[in-house]
Amino acid sequence: MTPNTRYRFTLAAALFLAIVTLLSIFLNMETVATAGIAGIMTVLSTYIWSQTTRPTCYPNEKPKHSTKPDKNVPPGYAYPGPMDILEKQ
Repeated sequence: MTPNTRYRFTLAAALFLAIVTLLSIFLNMETVATAGIAGIMTVLSTYIWSQTTRPTCYPNEKPKHSTKPDKNVPPGYAYPGPMDILEKQ
């Protein structure tokens, strides 16, 4: 998905939720208005996250750490956890 398409979807969703929120405020439906505001915040935070968290620019690059277990590892320690990977770096 291109950034332009993501931006358009975000604007459309935020606009729809803003209209629902304003309409529900005028019709005294506080619960729907609260849900609409929460939806707007979710849409915006998701957009920000999608723009700042990107995978590597080199899709064919091999990972620097191994996700396979070592050969002589005692039971219960078969796969490295996140802290094991950080300790190896």
